[in-house]
Amino acid sequence: MKFSKYIISILTVILILGGAIFIWKNRENTSPSSQVEESVPSTSNQDTSKSTTSQESLLIPTEDIVTEKYLISYEDKNLYGEITAPRDYKNKKLPVVVISHGFNNTFDMYNDYIQLLAKQGFLVYGFDYYGGSRNSKSGGQDMLGMSVKTELTDLTNVVDKLTSENYVDKDHLSIMGVSQGGVVASLYAAANPEQIYKLGLIFPDYALFDDVKETYQNLGSPPFDQLPDSLTHHNARLGKIYLTDALDIDIDIDIEDVQRKITAPTLIVHGTNDTTAPYQYSVDASQRIPNAKLVTVEGGRHRIDENLSEIAIPAIQNFLAE
Repeated sequence: MKFSKYIISILTVILILGGAIFIWKNRENTSPSSQVEESVPSTSNQDTSKSTTSQESLLIPTEDIVTEKYLISYEDKNLYGEITAPRDYKNKKLPVVVISHGFNNTFDMYNDYIQLLAKQGFLVYGFDYYGGSRNSKSGGQDMLGMSVKTELTDLTNVVDKLTSENYVDKDHLSIMGVSQGGVVASLYAAANPEQIYKLGLIFPDYALFDDVKETYQNLGSPPFDQLPDSLTHHNARLGKIYLTDALDIDIDIDIEDVQRKITAPTLIVHGTNDTTAPYQYSVDASQRIPNAKLVTVEGGRHRIDENLSEIAIPAIQNFLAE
């Protein structure tokens, strides 16, 4: 009997000691000093600059594309435009190319370029500038209220609206500007370097400022308030705002300084036989823009034709995809 009590006492002591050891070990393993913490990157030194991911890695080529109307309204203007993109673009975040059309043109004149870029995987947005041509779907077809400055305001509102959409990769927004639209795109890129990923220019009409000065001198260089309300320039009837705004830019800003302020990688495609915007203007621009490349089209004129497109299309596709 005594032996049984002795055994029971020993077992009791063992159980008590074992429980104490278990509790002590458990507390040791769960103490803050011994917990394994998940590594969280510090945010103090994170790079918050624009993404440097190449566009090629973001592009998925497809033949299945759609074109949908997309209007942009501001103040009293309603800009007509269209998105052309892979069919499922609203479920993605795609690199964007905005088309900035030329003088007295409409965006659909560059439909071949738009279609090819969309099939490459881009979301392409083409729109008509208000008063940009007699056939503008955005209004102002008399062209009396259009100028480089009014088109710059249009383009600014277009970029602001597009970059608010969830399916737009605002870190990879490029502009392709043609002729006068190339000048407008250059003005925007210089003033908003953080917004533009790449800038593509097809025969940009940097000569327009010299042309405007010539027209102004032919009118006798009167005070601006004495200019006629409408005048003929480049075989088009325009409002005097076209002259005064271009002259203001040439005096107050200077297009050469604008070119030097463009930081986005820039591609210029220009033909050697262009008599509207002479080739030498693009040669000079390519030397002023810090990160510019000039692609020369021998015999190319101031028009989107087969000769120019044969060189321009692959050059632009490769440039934008890089």
